[in-house]
Amino acid sequence: MTSSPLLDIPLYTTACRADNFVRWHLGRPFYAVWIVEVDTPEVRAHISALRRHLGDWLLPDYRRQPHITLAVCGFPQAQARDEHSYTADDFDRDIACLQAMAPATLHLKTARADSFSTAAYLGLEGDIGPLHARRTALRPAETQPYVPHITAGFYRRRLAMADVRETLNTLSLNAIALEITHITLAVYASAEIAGSLFPVCRYALQSGRLQQMSSCYLPWRTGLSK
Repeated sequence: MTSSPLLDIPLYTTACRADNFVRWHLGRPFYAVWIVEVDTPEVRAHISALRRHLGDWLLPDYRRQPHITLAVCGFPQAQARDEHSYTADDFDRDIACLQAMAPATLHLKTARADSFSTAAYLGLEGDIGPLHARRTALRPAETQPYVPHITAGFYRRRLAMADVRETLNTLSLNAIALEITHITLAVYASAEIAGSLFPVCRYALQSGRLQQMSSCYLPWRTGLSK
């Protein structure tokens, strides 16, 4: 995200492009991120309604499942190559940080649609503090203000933010209750700006147990419990 309600509101959206950002990923095929999965029929319907409401203001072909980004990780690599690498040591540190926190089940609900400079999204209410605490535990050095949200799509053109917000304010969506019991380490293809997410493992917030989904995306082939 490039803007938030905690910062000055941008006057215009930022036009994004569907591109293979080679100078960013340097041939590394996947990028890892901790997320909260919220891919339910109700949330998908809200995201579809929001995308229809904004029409061709958004880039087409947004295939990323509804989710809440918790903390970005980096490119999974057996050995660190630069500050954007994510290694077995980084993964082990993340799990230890999560396990050091008290067990919890978080309760959120969707709020009104809003916008960053790059993307439109559904806002969230509820246990934002506990969610933020887990992000802080995972990334204590992160200074970017954290606004939990569910992205609906990236803008394809430069638009006046006042027009965007006026349009979003005419969209009425009922609140959806979300019970959060797990967070997920997932990856996406680094050559696709809006491609699908692929779960690697899920961490249970109550028990601290890891469930393996697919470790093939981790070069160190870490062994996760079933």
